[in-house]
Amino acid sequence: MTKSAWWIWRRRRAAWVTLSAIVACGLAVALLKPKTFAYTTTIEIGSRAEGNKTVPIESVETTLAKLEENYLPAARRRYQQDHPDEVGAFQVDARVPKNSQLVVLTSKASEATSAPYRQIQQQTVQALLADHGRVFEVQRMAIGQQKRRAEAALQGLVDQAQVLRQQFDRLEQTDQLLEQQIADTRALLDVATANRTRAVGEARDEARAMTLLMLDNEVRANRARLADLQQQLQIGQAEKRDQLQNSLRENDRDQALQRAEIQRLDLQLKNLQETRALGVAIQSPRPVGTPRSLIVALSLVLGGMLALLVPLGLEFVDRVQRTLHGASARRAADVSAVTPAD
Repeated sequence: MTKSAWWIWRRRRAAWVTLSAIVACGLAVALLKPKTFAYTTTIEIGSRAEGNKTVPIESVETTLAKLEENYLPAARRRYQQDHPDEVGAFQVDARVPKNSQLVVLTSKASEATSAPYRQIQQQTVQALLADHGRVFEVQRMAIGQQKRRAEAALQGLVDQAQVLRQQFDRLEQTDQLLEQQIADTRALLDVATANRTRAVGEARDEARAMTLLMLDNEVRANRARLADLQQQLQIGQAEKRDQLQNSLRENDRDQALQRAEIQRLDLQLKNLQETRALGVAIQSPRPVGTPRSLIVALSLVLGGMLALLVPLGLEFVDRVQRTLHGASARRAADVSAVTPAD
């Protein structure tokens, strides 16, 4: 047996007392320590559609800064003002899970002391929802205003298309009128041509020559009018039809663009999500913190270490005391030896 093991065996009672005391303390702490639970509030930040992606109405960094620098301290102060007899830090931590649009509030407390943390988290959530509600309403109104403008523009295009179609329909009536005028002018031209033919055979004096000249003018005027009417019918009306058809096609394209814009704004309104709390101060299903079994295990380890060290320490102290006692006895003997007798 080694010298250290011999010392421990000699002081085995002190070792057992030390081990028993430490383990008993560990068991007491494990049994008396209240169960601690986590109380968690999860907040989903509102979002809106922007192009082909969804973006938050406020960045998670800004929201986290508001919570840590404003809303949480204000909620703690309000609770302490309402409950001046309660003392505590009432710590509530805020964090953002990686790659998410969530903000999580977490507190640790026993069931008996959880009320302050629940209330602080509830007040913090209400303050944040009120703030984000204002931002949400501003964005919703802006999108609604854009939609109303797009709907008004679409209605203007619909009215314009109706006017263009009416103009297109009136072209048919103009065609009929021109055709009738052409027919009448042809009839007048035929009559004037027949009269001129007779006048040519009878033009023997000055008066009949003047009549022939007037008939020639009438024939030329009717031919010019006929040519003008035919040009209006065949060319002018066709150009007007082409212009109206182009205007109608352009109007249809503009209407399609406005309808697409209205659909896009409708989708934005549909995808506009308010900030919401997925759960407020939800208690964890299991206790958190150091488990009782770990406390007992640590007390066993610590007790075992001290049970080994205490006997060695006691033996060291005993040896030091024996050494000091022997030295004192030798000094006393030396003093007695040199002292002369009376």
